[in-house]
Amino acid sequence: MMQLMNLLMLSCRKATELMDKKLHAPLRPLERGQLYLHTRMCDGCRQYQTQIKFLDRILKKQAQEPNKANPPLKSMSAEAKSKIINDLKKM
Repeated sequence: MMQLMNLLMLSCRKATELMDKKLHAPLRPLERGQLYLHTRMCDGCRQYQTQIKFLDRILKKQAQEPNKANPPLKSMSAEAKSKIINDLKKM
């Protein structure tokens, strides 16, 4: 019985990895079941799943329909990259 519980129960880290994977590829049946059970019990992971679905939908729309209100995503300037790196080092 304990082996079955260990097989079915995921950590939040593994659950979020599966959520990210699910956005780009189908999950295996066991993974789908594990993720389903985990998200039924874990409010934090359920919220994370809602947020990544929303962000994925927005980014896909942005990539498909650029306009003045939503300019196309562009490569970041070297100056912007440098600023981000410096800000991260300060943390």
